[in-house]
Amino acid sequence: MTQFTKSLNLIDPYLASDGKKYAKIPRQPQTNPVITNANYTVNDKSDTKLIISNLEKYGVVIVKNFLSSNTCDQIIDEVEPFFFRDQLWNGSPFPRQTTVVTRTVLKSPTVTQDVVCNPLFLSIASNFLDESNYFWINNKIRTGKSTIQLNSGITYKVGPGASDQMYHREDMVHHNVHKDRDHFVYGDESMVGLTVAMTKTTKENGATRVIPLSHLYGPYRHPEEKNCNYIELDKGDAAFILGSTYHAASANNTDKDRISSFFFMTKSYLKQEENYFVDQNADFFKNYSVEALSLLGLNLSEPFCGHLDYGNPLSSLKSEEEINNSSLKLKKDNYGETIYVEYN
Repeated sequence: MTQFTKSLNLIDPYLASDGKKYAKIPRQPQTNPVITNANYTVNDKSDTKLIISNLEKYGVVIVKNFLSSNTCDQIIDEVEPFFFRDQLWNGSPFPRQTTVVTRTVLKSPTVTQDVVCNPLFLSIASNFLDESNYFWINNKIRTGKSTIQLNSGITYKVGPGASDQMYHREDMVHHNVHKDRDHFVYGDESMVGLTVAMTKTTKENGATRVIPLSHLYGPYRHPEEKNCNYIELDKGDAAFILGSTYHAASANNTDKDRISSFFFMTKSYLKQEENYFVDQNADFFKNYSVEALSLLGLNLSEPFCGHLDYGNPLSSLKSEEEINNSSLKLKKDNYGETIYVEYN
């Protein structure tokens, strides 16, 4: 039984006669102020002050000419052999027309050099995520600083006919639950994201939909389509978003692929204190029980945290039968129960 929760206590679900669980939610404001991409587009990528202020205000900012067209082509060439899809995908997490390159940083040296280690990305992510704190050590006070680390880096090829993805906050993997706010407050964020258009992205070919100001939404307010903007980018343009900003990929209604990469930085303390993996090969861990492997961190935390190519890393070390015969079970879904909403 869960003894501590950040949000389950905010609702009281009940089982209805149709066999589904429902919860009554206070109705929230329905319409945001009119905001266009022009409000948060920065033409000078060296203007970090403006980029930061736009992220604070809107939860999203477009930065023109982040990469050259030639660099985008080089990245596509490097990752092209690694695109894949799971046959089980049919809308969740992606439509069947979408293929991905997970762990892009391990497959493209150019991504590592020009995106992940890009000084602008590092500067913006550090601004929102770095922490320094005081700690008592006996009768003296010491300081400790936590910086940033790469949380994920995935390249998406959205094919013709792909449908809309569902809105979500990326920081749900950290079980981050936000308060309703009228202005940005530092300390709430656990992620900063950067999407780069490897090909031109438009509303027609599936540009990411973002809801400006949604980084200020509390736990009762859900994302609504009428408040979204399509983040249309020329090849090489980029957009920063906070982990608390609702966003989703969009339908591709053209006859050509759209290719974009998405990278998220997180706080470097969001990991285990000891590293159990760097000096061991995979075969070493096959001698451990399923339960032990889970305790070592080789199991998913719902939803998606710790995934290996969108699958459970346990499956690379143990058979499905071994896992299902343990106290753990392989799940086909990355979430728990579904709760339907009724508004007060």
